[in-house]
Amino acid sequence: MSKYQIIILKCLVIGLMFVKIPTSQGQEMPSKKKELEDAYQQHTQQIASLKSELAQMKEKVENLEADKRKLGYEKDGLIQDLNSLDYKVVDLKKIQDSLSAELLETQNQLEINLGINQQLKSLLETLTASQASQEDSVATNFTQNETTVPLYLGSFVGTQPESVIKDQDGKEMVINGQKIKTPPIGHTFTIMSDNKVMLEQVNENDQSITKLSGTYTIKTDNEQVYEMACKLKNDQDLVLDYMITINKLSEEITCSLKDQAPFKLLKNILVENIGEVTSE
Repeated sequence: MSKYQIIILKCLVIGLMFVKIPTSQGQEMPSKKKELEDAYQQHTQQIASLKSELAQMKEKVENLEADKRKLGYEKDGLIQDLNSLDYKVVDLKKIQDSLSAELLETQNQLEINLGINQQLKSLLETLTASQASQEDSVATNFTQNETTVPLYLGSFVGTQPESVIKDQDGKEMVINGQKIKTPPIGHTFTIMSDNKVMLEQVNENDQSITKLSGTYTIKTDNEQVYEMACKLKNDQDLVLDYMITINKLSEEITCSLKDQAPFKLLKNILVENIGEVTSE
């Protein structure tokens, strides 16, 4: 052996003297295995728990999606109901407009009927006044003889249509470029045998009533016509002169007022014997 080999061998022996050989390594192995098994078991349980929670969350998600679909169906149903309500609102609006038009027409008809009722009421008052005057009169009462009642006696009704007012020269009156017109006026003449005449005028626009009274004069009485001049006034200094012409053959009656177009009158056959009433 060489000198160098001996030195190396000594170093190896010395190194072995300082190396500690473990004696408990075999005893520690079972303990670590148990720890690993416990840890594995614990992780396995955690994984199982997470899987269970995941399954529950999936179920909740499916339930939420089902609820979402249900809400979608309900939303579609509500939209359809809303559209249906919109159509019903439109139909109700049409019905409302139709009812409003019918109501307006009914109101207009009521106003017309009111005007007619006022005319009839005024005519009844006139007849009642004439009858009362006859009963209080110590002169003549109803004539009971065989004399025929003249055609011009009785009650006559007619409407003077809307017309343009004319001046003394017969020219139409115009103010600010607008022709001055009179409204349609309903006339009810009550002509009595004692040369007395009463007139009721009804403005067919506002249903206002004007009452006048006066006398008449027979201007013409031949085989063909009667021509009567009626002078009437009221308590407000209104004076009107009418000319009434009665065709004895055709019984056509025409009434005219100065500077205005003539209009037709009809004898009121509902009122009988009014021509036989006299007044003082």
